[in-house]
Amino acid sequence: MSDIQIVAFVAASLLIIIVPGVDFALVTRQTVRYGRQAGFVVLAGLVVAALVHASLATAGLSALLLSSPVLYTVLRIAGALYLVYLGGTILWATRPRRVVPAEQPVTVGAGSGGNGTSTTVVEPSADEEPHVARRSFIMGITSQLLNVKVVIFYVSFVPQFVKPGDGAAARTAVLAATFIGLAVLWWACYILLIDRLHPWLTRPSVLKVIERLTGVILIILAIRIALSS
Repeated sequence: MSDIQIVAFVAASLLIIIVPGVDFALVTRQTVRYGRQAGFVVLAGLVVAALVHASLATAGLSALLLSSPVLYTVLRIAGALYLVYLGGTILWATRPRRVVPAEQPVTVGAGSGGNGTSTTVVEPSADEEPHVARRSFIMGITSQLLNVKVVIFYVSFVPQFVKPGDGAAARTAVLAATFIGLAVLWWACYILLIDRLHPWLTRPSVLKVIERLTGVILIILAIRIALSS
């Protein structure tokens, strides 16, 4: 590759990486909700899935998947259903609940009904939430593995910068690794930035907005994926 091609690849890669999508929603939500450790665990899941996609694309298996209408549709619908599940779960967790005085929940919205009770959302702390790391990793790797757009990316984008012939597979692998490295650098900086803003972002009213926006965004993205062809 010439210097111009390398610069073009890096620039195009960065543009693709910073465009908000499923990964952006999950990294943001988990980092804000549970701290930077959870954000890095999501990132680890995304990286493992990206390595799987890159390996399959380099071996030519991803192209076979895209050439099969049945397999492509199954992957697309499975990815959409998983996002609906994630979005629905997050929205369900933010539903208003009655105050239980013994539990002393954190009130993120107040109001009085006719029976004198107030409406709150009980937000457990990271210490109270079991298996946060495991769930964060599963979110990252599953959402990425089932994302047909990622499959298309590794099949259509990276090969544009590789000349056919001997060594094409190796050059493709190098470019895929470069893309993943750029993504890791970007997300690491983003997670650390969120961590710096953590005291403000975890204010009850702000946290509730972030949680609900994440749930809605994931469901919208799921609908777009399901309706795409």
